[in-house]
Amino acid sequence: MNAPCRHHTVRSDQGDHREAGLTQWHTQLRRLRLLVEHADELTPSAFVKRVHEALPELRMAAMGAIIYIYINSGPKEE
Repeated sequence: MNAPCRHHTVRSDQGDHREAGLTQWHTQLRRLRLLVEHADELTPSAFVKRVHEALPELRMAAMGAIIYIYINSGPKEE
């Protein structure tokens, strides 16, 4: 029985992490869009508070997306 190639497993895991980064970014953007769409239902201070509370997750998701884009824009291995 042949052992699985380790480099294929690592590449697959990296791809999963990169895809998860983009998915998280899209999720956070959808949440921000919904918040903005319903901004008129909140007082200005409540809206600012909600945006402020969303920023840490949005920032983390943005970094994940940036890493994904950076890795995918590099030279391709053959």
